[in-house]
Order: sequence, then structure tokens, then C-alpha cells
Amino acid sequence: MALSSFDIDAPRWDQSTFMGRLKHFFNITDCRTALLPDSRLEKYKFMQRITFLHGPIQVMCTIMSSGVFHLIFMVPAACSLFPQRCSMAVSKLEPELRDSIRSQYGDSIRHVYFNKGL
Repeated sequence: MALSSFDIDAPRWDQSTFMGRLKHFFNITDCRTALLPDSRLEKYKFMQRITFLHGPIQVMCTIMSSGVFHLIFMVPAACSLFPQRCSMAVSKLEPELRDSIRSQYGDSIRHVYFNKGL
């Protein structure tokens, strides 16, 4: 069986399209990391004794984990669904940076490209 070539630095899907970023997002995000099923909780003895509190405990855990949920799920979603590469006209840069680029490259560079990141 022949293995296809794999480049760790190159994305598997075209990141300039929405569908490519969506495929990448679903590839790197696993929602199971944020969820804990009832079957896993019920194996603990104290949870077997307090069955009447299962509902309130689940609501409390959901509320408490909403901040964690945003970090685990929504940050990767935002990074993968929205383009991270941006461009800006050199004329709109800060004066020091604009002068540095113009002194080094002249007027041949009209736009600079950068990664927005987080």
C-alpha cells in the first residue's frame, strides 16, 4: 500500500475558501472534549446516591463550562472559519513602519500581508 505524500506545514484543504476552512475546522475540533456523558458520571458512587440532583448538576456544569466551551470550541471555529491572512496598504501603516518599508523597497511595494492570528 503506497502512502500519499504528507506535508505537515501545508493545510490539507484550501484555506482561501470558506469550505476549505470549514473542513479544516471540523478536522481539528472534537466536541467530545467538552462533553461528559451521564454514563461516565453515573459510575461514581456519590452520583448514584444523588440521582435527584443530576439535572441541576448538569445545568451547573453547562453554565460553568460555557467559558471553557468558548475557548475549546469557538476560538478554533473563529480561527478556522475566518481568513487569517490579511493585507493592508502601505499608506495606512504607522509612519515609522511605512518609512522603513519605503526606505528599504521604495514605492514598489503597495501592500503588505500579515497573519491576524489571535
